[in-house]
Amino acid sequence: MPLRVIETTGLKHDGPVGEMLVDLRFVLVEDRAYFKIKRIDQFVSDKQDFVIRLKENVEIFRPKSLKRTPEKGSRVTRDITCQLGTPQSRSSKRHRVVFFLDDRKREIRVVTNLMMVSAELIAEMYKARWKIESFFRWIKQNLNVPVLFGTTPNAVYNQLFAALIAYVLLKWLYNNTKNKRIFHVLSFSEFHRKLLHNELPIDWLSEMIVLLKRVSCFSQDNFVQACLILVNQHA
Repeated sequence: MPLRVIETTGLKHDGPVGEMLVDLRFVLVEDRAYFKIKRIDQFVSDKQDFVIRLKENVEIFRPKSLKRTPEKGSRVTRDITCQLGTPQSRSSKRHRVVFFLDDRKREIRVVTNLMMVSAELIAEMYKARWKIESFFRWIKQNLNVPVLFGTTPNAVYNQLFAALIAYVLLKWLYNNTKNKRIFHVLSFSEFHRKLLHNELPIDWLSEMIVLLKRVSCFSQDNFVQACLILVNQHA
């Protein structure tokens, strides 16, 4: 669950805003936009735990491999300590860098000051932040909320929950119809688009009517009331 949120209009770079999230009680897990050599040196001095992805052009100086017992199925490829940066701008402290492969076999490098944690767990900590990005991408792709009607917490929650309820209803309707006597195979996105434009094939329409009649005592014309029943059953 988010502990603290800083909302901006998107006109500011994430880096300076991220400075406001420093908290010695927690491990900061951040993307490469937040990486600065002086910043991670300061984190070590302040005892602020962190796991931050390295930028692609950051040089590794005087690497030394750490002794480790690789876990079965581990995607970690290297676990070292080193200094970071060029002679003109190099970290004054040695940092731990963990190399691992993502789902597409691309190598990811993260720098951390956690020395008593396995390399695999450090990789998992960074990968956990991908779930947050995936969640926001899912919202953008599925909930159709291009513009917020209000900016107060109540307005945002109301709009997002209304969009979520609509998505759940459509997904439930699609899943419970596609396996019936359907002749036209539709993906969920096709189903969604054709439903909004009143272009659903007759086989889909007929099976949907049967389904809605079965779960409600309302006629097929009173779709709003039937949807309210579905919300109570599947919210």
